[in-house]
Amino acid sequence: MNEPVVFLYNVELFRKKLLRRTITVVSLFIIFVVYNSLQVPGEERPRFFMVFGPLLALFFWFLSKNYKKQVEILSSGKVEISGGMLKQFDANGNCATVRLKDIESITSDKFRSYDRIVIETSEKIHPLVNIKDRENLIKILERESGVVSKIDPVEVNLFHSKTIYYFIPSILLAIAFLIEPIRERWKFLTADLCGLVLSINMLLYLLYQPEKENHTINQFSLKRRLLFISFVVFIFQVYTHLKNAGLINSN
Repeated sequence: MNEPVVFLYNVELFRKKLLRRTITVVSLFIIFVVYNSLQVPGEERPRFFMVFGPLLALFFWFLSKNYKKQVEILSSGKVEISGGMLKQFDANGNCATVRLKDIESITSDKFRSYDRIVIETSEKIHPLVNIKDRENLIKILERESGVVSKIDPVEVNLFHSKTIYYFIPSILLAIAFLIEPIRERWKFLTADLCGLVLSINMLLYLLYQPEKENHTINQFSLKRRLLFISFVVFIFQVYTHLKNAGLINSN
């Protein structure tokens, strides 16, 4: 192949999906924080917002930084095949290369609802996400490398249509709390308990939800951010319960 073949990213699709996902995550976080603030005694709310105000700002900063960075990469980046090499350019002009003859595996799958191609060599794994003309790219990779691509049909999303089922314990407890005869009979059934169970439910859900490896730097993944936030909320709730029970002296 003498003439270089250039593939661009599907920026518009990315913007649409990322905006929808960001609105969902922000809405869930705000609802979660507001709900838990209502479970805190009035005199403790200023301290609650002193903790979660900066945390909320930090969360928005991460989302904004991540959004701008990815849009910049997709808008300015490209994938090029020429001279027996696959070259992936980012927004800064940096280039990651893979020699086509070194390819050992080509896998087509879904990653966070985006089409992805995962190229493996003996030295590294190279993911290509959200390429516009993915099918043509796969055909060229197969022809130049002599490797037949395979399809991984498994799609893993952190939040999906069955997420609600994982929160059935919290939902049942909330329904029981709203029914006055049950609430009167079970004195331990309080709004604070519902909030605490919801936090535990969220932590367990996030801990055991699978997440596909993105093969890039992932220390600030969505799952890890939500786990951190949920854990901070849980610690604050436990502290409040212990203080209300007189087990912690605030003096």
